[in-house]
Formats: sequence, structure tokens, C-alpha cells
Amino acid sequence: MKGELLRRLFEGDPEERRIAAEDLVEYGDEETIRALFRAMVTDKNRGVKEACAESLKQIGGELVMREAANLLNGPDPLARALCLEILASFGEKAIPLLMPLLKSPDYNDRKYALDALALIGGKRAMDLILGMTGDPEPNVKYTAVEYLSPMPPDSKITEALKGLLEGAEDEYGISTICQVVRSRREKELLPVLLKKVKGVEDPFIKHWLYKAIVVLDGEEHIKEALENALRIDAVEDVLKDIILAKGEIPEGVKSFIRDKGIKVKDQLLEEAL
Repeated sequence: MKGELLRRLFEGDPEERRIAAEDLVEYGDEETIRALFRAMVTDKNRGVKEACAESLKQIGGELVMREAANLLNGPDPLARALCLEILASFGEKAIPLLMPLLKSPDYNDRKYALDALALIGGKRAMDLILGMTGDPEPNVKYTAVEYLSPMPPDSKITEALKGLLEGAEDEYGISTICQVVRSRREKELLPVLLKKVKGVEDPFIKHWLYKAIVVLDGEEHIKEALENALRIDAVEDVLKDIILAKGEIPEGVKSFIRDKGIKVKDQLLEEAL
């Protein structure tokens, strides 16, 4: 029976291949596991790929974890995503297999390992992600920063974000850090943001800093944020942040908008004004 299922996994029509992948869950031997991984990588049908991944998750075991980790840097985006799901299904048990990838000279390997850690979650994963915010490759560093966003309050994260914010100079880095600071409501970083925005000339970089300032509490800096936003046609963006922070647009801001003759296109903003 297993031999027939393996044949159908590669030779049948899409529905036959999908059913074969599902039925092979009954066999947890090495041949079956490797066949399911091969089909997951090479098959062009999404349903077949997903059925292979689901069976592999149910089979479990060391070989499944190891093969999923080995395929994280494969060329097929869906297969990579499914490998991430497979690893995440093992929880912290999968972390030792990700450690070599975090130290790989290939930054793509390091980034894929971060993706897996983010799905796994938990304190151990958080500590590893936090450590990767010091990676020399911006794509890895700021991927790690983004993954800090949903984590619970922690002084180590606040301190890391402070250091990153003080050292960042490019728009990509500052925008990423500011978005995380906003989402986490890191109010302790308001003084750092205010100092940073005073030392920056680029209005686009200022915009990201002001977005975080407005959300964190900087009521007295709202008009500064709007003045800067006028320079880059981003007033509506700041108005949305004001609503996010306060639930409404203060009268002083409404007066500013009227005095400047600013017209908004967003219907909800227009009603709020």
C-alpha cells in the first residue's frame, strides 16, 4: 500500500497526489518523510504542497525537524513558508536546529532562522531575536527589530530599541525602529525621539520620528509634526496617528488645518475635522 501511495504522490493527478500525501501520514519511516519533503518542494500544486506539510507535522520527529531546517533557504517561497510552519509546530524543540543558521555567513540563512523563531515564540526565541538586532546586515537587523513588535513589555527590548534609535541614520532603519516603538508604546523612549528629531534635517526621516512622538504622547509637538508633514504631503498620515493616540482630533489641530487651508481626501478624516 505504501508503495502505491508513493507512486501516486508523484505520478497521479493533483487530487490523487493530494490524497496520497494525506494518506502517507500513516507511515513515519525515513523513505516516506523524504518523499513528502521532495513532493512539497517540487510539486507545482499548492494543495499538494500543503497536504505534504500537514502530514509531516503530524509525523513529527527529529528527521522532520532537521529536513525542514535544511530547506529553509530553498528557492520555492511556498515550500520555505511551509518549512517555517513545520518547525514552528515543534515549538522550542526546533531552536537548536536553527542555531547554526543564525551564525551562517549567508544573511538569507540568518533571516530565515529569524522567521522561524518569530513563529515559535517564547522567551528563548525572544532572546535570540533580540540578539540579532546587532547583526551587521540591515535586512537581518531590521527583520529582528520588526519581530520585537508583538513581544511582551521587557526592559531589555526597551534598552535595545534605545541603542538602535540613537545609532540609526538611514530612513529604512529609523522608520522600522519608529514603527516598532509606536506599536509597543515605548513611552520611555520619548526623550530619545525628541532629541533625535532635533538633530535631523531630512523631512522624511523627521516624519517617521514625529509619527512615533505623536502616538507616544507628544501633544505639544503635534503642530511641529504637521508642519513637517506639509513639506512632504503627509498631513493625513499624521492626522491618523493623532486619532490613534487620542481617539479624536483636538480643536487646536482643527484650527491649524483650517488656518493653513489644508484639504483632506480621506472621508473619515474629513468628518473628524
